[in-house]
Amino acid sequence: MLTGSAVAVLAAAVLVFRTVRRRARTSPRAPFTSPRSVFATARTAGVRALRKRAQRELLAYNEKLLAHEPGEQADSDLLQLSLDAYAAACTVLDEARDIPDLAGVLALLHEGRDALERSEPAPRSRRKPRAAAPTLPLCFFDPLHGAAAERIRWRPLGRREALHVAACRDCSAAVSARRAPEVLTHQHDGRRAPYFEVPPEHSLWAATGYGSLTEETLTGRVLRGDFTRTRTRTSRTRTTRTRTRRGR
Repeated sequence: MLTGSAVAVLAAAVLVFRTVRRRARTSPRAPFTSPRSVFATARTAGVRALRKRAQRELLAYNEKLLAHEPGEQADSDLLQLSLDAYAAACTVLDEARDIPDLAGVLALLHEGRDALERSEPAPRSRRKPRAAAPTLPLCFFDPLHGAAAERIRWRPLGRREALHVAACRDCSAAVSARRAPEVLTHQHDGRRAPYFEVPPEHSLWAATGYGSLTEETLTGRVLRGDFTRTRTRTSRTRTTRTRTRRGR
């Protein structure tokens, strides 16, 4: 039998355990209780850091263009693409509002650097060779992962048709293992979703997969005005929703 002192010690221990557990449940430091403002602040910091990175890469690419001296056998079309890519990247950077747009700047610079490198024939070639095939675009799932390593077959969850997209090694391995790859998200209709789930008429990046879903260059699409038009559609949609809510 328990003595009176033992019972008192046991009761005190139970009381302490319950108190600690209750505090853990109500503590602001408990997991998954961070306010939304914390995530918003983190995303803002991410946008600022990525914008600075995009600015640095744009400046470095500009210096590379200025230092480049085209050879006699240089491909003029690819040289023009490399210059146009710079102009397109400047356009997107000026109007970029979020991480998907800034990732688009990096995708355009990737396209421009590739065109510049392919514009010059191999040093030992006597004749003007056929232009080398374009390198793979940035990773479809998240262009911030960097250049893709291969094209893979991927079927989005809940759909029958499959897509052939460019993926980095980590995303390719995830798809092979039937795991969900890490994807770039975008704020749309009041919720965050994978950027490629945004209606293509509202996002150039969703429409092109940052180069995976189109044979046309991203540079051509931006200079044609596709990026500006998607921004205009998004603004009009937000204005209409605001007016509707006020009308209620």
